[in-house]
Amino acid sequence: MPGYFRITDILPVLFDRVYRLLVGKKGKSEGLEITELRIQFEITKTAKKDPNKSSIRIYNLRKETRAELEKPDTRCLLYAGYKDEAGALLIFQGGVTFSWTKYELPDVITELELGDGAAEIRDTTISVGYDKGVKSTQVLNDVSKQMGTPLTLPKDIPERIWQNGLSYFGSARTLLDKVTKGSELEWSIQNGNLQVIKKGMVTTRQGIVLSADSGLIGFPEHERKANEGTTEVKGADKKKKTVSTPAKHYDGWSVNSLLMPEVNPGDRVKLESRAVNGIFRVQELKHKGDSHDGDWQTEMKLIDPAAPLTEEKSKSKGGTHSRGKPIDEDEVEEK
Repeated sequence: MPGYFRITDILPVLFDRVYRLLVGKKGKSEGLEITELRIQFEITKTAKKDPNKSSIRIYNLRKETRAELEKPDTRCLLYAGYKDEAGALLIFQGGVTFSWTKYELPDVITELELGDGAAEIRDTTISVGYDKGVKSTQVLNDVSKQMGTPLTLPKDIPERIWQNGLSYFGSARTLLDKVTKGSELEWSIQNGNLQVIKKGMVTTRQGIVLSADSGLIGFPEHERKANEGTTEVKGADKKKKTVSTPAKHYDGWSVNSLLMPEVNPGDRVKLESRAVNGIFRVQELKHKGDSHDGDWQTEMKLIDPAAPLTEEKSKSKGGTHSRGKPIDEDEVEEK
């Protein structure tokens, strides 16, 4: 069972940041590697099935390199991190959806807009036919192969069985929706992988602890978000009309930390602070960084998992509310 990790040696790594940007074609071994030029990045990831997005600004590329980045089907892999820890870790990969160059003399700046799995979701058409008794895991494996996105799937995933078989022709996205909806699962693309987990639950990857001595910046802020729905009501004229109404609320926490490239939506975080202590799920996050200036930070939106992984519920202590560290696995008792 995966545990958590805790990193306490914070100060030295603040001044030893490293990155690698690899550019090339999917499935090709050759490409470009950028390590010394100034780059700025902003990465947004969510647990939703829409592709995660990233924008990268690269300073003073050669003209020939800029031309390579503008070619169709160009893919980028961005690694970032701290030299004295695990080094540069994969923080985002995706295809270039838009590229342009602008001149802010004396600098020439190339900007890239990227989508994680955007082309695979958009372009993959599935044609399958299965005999009686086919299981959802087999369908998911076949979809991932045709999309070219490795599948990450917990061992205890609920199975759906089609007693009369299954035939389908259409987009991969629609088939994924069909399979996961009937099995109480959710899917998303994370760093080029098709991630499927129980709806509202967490991945089996090792979690992190966030505290004042392991990367937490400032204090967690309590958030309450309303998901709006619609309903029909009768007005004064007795005519029906549709109005917006909050369908449900969920409580969560907004936290800032040093850059956490290893964290993805669906992962679990153990939050330790004066405001709140407990196990949470990463619902969405944003990485920001500049290789030559400012701080590298990760902003996370944390929510309670649908079913807690431990008997320890989130305990708020009231009020508004340096890298994650590993915990012994016996601190967490999975149900």
